[in-house]
Amino acid sequence: MELTNIRELVEKYWNGDTTLEEEELLRDYLANEDVPADLKKEAALFRYYQAQTRFRNLDDQFEEKITRRIQRKQSPQWWSNHRSFIRVAAVVVMLVVAALLLKTEWLDTPADPDPIAVSTEDTYEDPQLAYEQTKEALMLVSSLMNEGAQHMEQLETFSEAQETVKTQIR
Repeated sequence: MELTNIRELVEKYWNGDTTLEEEELLRDYLANEDVPADLKKEAALFRYYQAQTRFRNLDDQFEEKITRRIQRKQSPQWWSNHRSFIRVAAVVVMLVVAALLLKTEWLDTPADPDPIAVSTEDTYEDPQLAYEQTKEALMLVSSLMNEGAQHMEQLETFSEAQETVKTQIR
């Protein structure tokens, strides 16, 4: 094809008046390496278009692959579908464990007698010995209480002194 015809086709191309066949002729001509300097830009443009058409020709399974990936990303995980079930199951497990722990705690501890109840058994064979032991224990308690009472008297004296100081300050 002559160079003048090619230039006319390029002009028609930029005006948007070319047919598909004419664009095919242009593509074939500009694919050559021997292109005049004034058509180098158009040749680069058509080479770019040619390179892009290779990317547009995708295999038949491309759409299926993309659809599967999108659906996989959109579909929630198993646990998110069953989140409420998992929560209920966790609560049930916690209740069962708590019940087992409490049950074993109650079964393992022997039944304590009433702490208020007094034992009616005698621990001493000799009543005189029991009397002496009881008297000794009560004397110990009495002496400790008297010692505490003395401290209370000191505190009472201190409290009276404190009140006296307060009344004099006013």
